[in-house]
Amino acid sequence: MTVRWAYIGAGRHAELWVAPALETAANAAVVGVWSRSQETASGFAGRHAIGRVYHSVDEALADGEVDAVYVSTPNGLHAQHTLAAIRAGKHVLVEKPMATTSANALEMVRAAQSAGVRLGVGFHLRHHPLHEAARQHILAGDIGTPDYATLQFNLVSSPPPRMNLPFGAWKRDPEQMGAAGSLYAFGVHVLDLLRFVSGQEVVAVSALAVGRTPENPFETFGQIMLELDGGLQAHVQYGGRFPLNRNDVVVYGSAGRLTAENTVDVATQGILHVSLPDGRTGRRDTVWQPEPGDHYRRQIEAFGRAVEDGVPFGADGMDGVRSAEIVDAVTQSYDTGRRIEVRHQEVV
Repeated sequence: MTVRWAYIGAGRHAELWVAPALETAANAAVVGVWSRSQETASGFAGRHAIGRVYHSVDEALADGEVDAVYVSTPNGLHAQHTLAAIRAGKHVLVEKPMATTSANALEMVRAAQSAGVRLGVGFHLRHHPLHEAARQHILAGDIGTPDYATLQFNLVSSPPPRMNLPFGAWKRDPEQMGAAGSLYAFGVHVLDLLRFVSGQEVVAVSALAVGRTPENPFETFGQIMLELDGGLQAHVQYGGRFPLNRNDVVVYGSAGRLTAENTVDVATQGILHVSLPDGRTGRRDTVWQPEPGDHYRRQIEAFGRAVEDGVPFGADGMDGVRSAEIVDAVTQSYDTGRRIEVRHQEVV
């Protein structure tokens, strides 16, 4: 089966990463595109050989030849557009953050379950083959019991074509962006990746942010200490301040260490090291460096299989809810300077 897609939003991220993935995915075809700017939509359609440019969201969602939509409008519109698509019977892959509040995120999950459609979240790092392998090693106990993890995602200097496309003005508008800047741009990725590779849930956070001013409420750099329900403690940092950041995932266990080096990025790259003590040499390393691929394409193909075969998708709606719950706690910790327990909600 080929899943037929429409874009709801045609901005920078869709242009640079998702469009090439949809164009090369084995089980995907693109039918049409809508954007808040008709000029943007028409230009996007022309560059990517898309046959239909919709004049409204309703027109896109009424298209009977569309099976699924990719939502990448401003953060503050994710819930509105996702709920509209679900009510129209479309499967939805929505970009992170799934919503700017955990209450809206939970409403989206409930709506998708009621409508019997698939809801996925664009946590592309889950589809990186090295992160999938890291999760397998950790859950198999290859480094013993995970005790401490550190993850980083700072992105400031980018080679073309990224520098040729400016960020949208909405990213400076609190109403459209949500309650955070770097946390929504980068931090949610490593928070979700921590949950993914460890198989544990975050239960409490202590956060610190810099760069917030009365004129600019968005932080430019943040750090979070996290407690997880399996006993793991972690530290993540994120933002856009360091031009040569490591962007690694490191997990220390009772029997060894796992390092996913330079894997936290939009490009599929990096090396995976599993390091164990060795009585003769001091340390024994197993190294995996696969051929470069495109984890955005793997994400699109995985969502297509979920639609076609009913198999689980790598980041479903409840993963988006858990991310939103952590963000709620982090922003509260920003404001109060206190340790905040994460409030988990369930679908009923």
